[in-house]
Amino acid sequence: MSTVDQIISERKRKLEEWRKLGFDYAAKFDRTHTSSEAIEEVKKSKPGDGETVMKKLKSLRKMCGRIMNLRDMGKLCFLRIQDVDGNFQICLRKDVLGDSYKTFIRILDLGDFCGFSGDFFITKHGEPTLLATDIMPLAKTLRPLPEKFHGLTDREACYRQRYLDLITNPETLERFKIRSEVVREIRNFLENEKFMEIETRTLQSQAGGAMAKTFDTHHNAFDHEFVLRISLEIDLKIALAGGLERVYEIGKCFRNEGTDPSHLQEFTLLEWYAAYKDMDWNMDLTEKMTREVLKKVLGKTKITVLDKNEKKVVIDLKPKFKRERFPDLIKKYAKLDMFKASRKEMEEVAKKWDISPAEMKKMSDATLLDNIYKKSARPNLVEPTFVTNYPSELKPLARPHEDGTAECFQLLIAGWELVNSYGELVDPQIQRSLLEEQVKAKAAGDEETMDMNEEFLNAMEHGMPPMTGFGMGIDRFVTLITEQSNLRDTVLFPLMKPEK
Repeated sequence: MSTVDQIISERKRKLEEWRKLGFDYAAKFDRTHTSSEAIEEVKKSKPGDGETVMKKLKSLRKMCGRIMNLRDMGKLCFLRIQDVDGNFQICLRKDVLGDSYKTFIRILDLGDFCGFSGDFFITKHGEPTLLATDIMPLAKTLRPLPEKFHGLTDREACYRQRYLDLITNPETLERFKIRSEVVREIRNFLENEKFMEIETRTLQSQAGGAMAKTFDTHHNAFDHEFVLRISLEIDLKIALAGGLERVYEIGKCFRNEGTDPSHLQEFTLLEWYAAYKDMDWNMDLTEKMTREVLKKVLGKTKITVLDKNEKKVVIDLKPKFKRERFPDLIKKYAKLDMFKASRKEMEEVAKKWDISPAEMKKMSDATLLDNIYKKSARPNLVEPTFVTNYPSELKPLARPHEDGTAECFQLLIAGWELVNSYGELVDPQIQRSLLEEQVKAKAAGDEETMDMNEEFLNAMEHGMPPMTGFGMGIDRFVTLITEQSNLRDTVLFPLMKPEK
């Protein structure tokens, strides 16, 4: 029998002791204080030491949590329980609990959930503590937790068993609290800006709003093939055709592509669209939202990021963000004039940036330029930078300019694409012709193109107001502001390949 099996067997035996004493897996516990609330009360009320409190025990305070530490000293025992706010010390005394003292010491294990009633005091070392007069076991832990001083350190194990990561690594729990606060503050910001939250379809008859491979599924009742959405864009814009003027959605999207530290196949996307507004207004609002969310959640506008050389750099998002044009960045970092260069010249430059001839064959001119840009310019954009005027072919849903670029921007921080936004195209005839070009490019071998979408075009032909749109990956934003380097560290349950 393995060591773990022996521990499980012993804890099952203790569970039977619980039941003989009248305890089982509890339905509830009426807690009066979390750990942070208890610490605040101790600070305010300044109770005496244990001996003083013993003389006038009120047993009014009730706390519960997971036992993370247990020090038995014969007639005195100190426990440390953990809840969502942190941890707190519990004191058990034989002269208070009587004969049940040894019983509870024997049947309680690290990891068990337990409730305690009693009163607060401060130890001679200045530690806020609850002197327990009553104990209620709540849930027995059968498997041992990771070692208390090491926690869960294997990264893959942290992703596969996130609950253990949360239990043993306080910084992980704090990171996911921050994520929750980020989403809440984004919602508050958009509601204050008169946006309405709506929900759109996750299953779609065809993908749209981005260039990506899809996850496909069969709908049994309809006997039809559907895809999981790759973007929120199409339905949100159709909603504006119906008369809504400012809408947003925070929802899951799915792209059946490669994974790396800055890309996941399943991710959370924020998109919003505003009628009668343009791209300049959009950039100003994006700056405002980014700063306000950071201030509300972190209490600051400075974050630490890693540059292309893996060196830590402090970035302040308070100053106005830089604005750069895609053609200018290509010229600066790749020494290529995208308006004059021939295909052969583009390919020669691409070779210098380790783009293989085999890869190039599948790329249109615009896609090739984008790959050159990603290799040459993007890693250098550490400070918050709006990059505008991407090739129109890459942005078929954005308003095209006469020079072949699109009315669009991406917000980059530390070389990461954080936001993708358009001055939206609402002319159905131009939109149809651009999507036709996308179909031709796909037929020629460029997989990262869009399909024709007649439902979307039909809505556009019924009339859409002028509008601008915004898309941001929530996972990527939280990863950036919590100074992580991998999206999986800010996704509570990242998708993993099943273990054999």
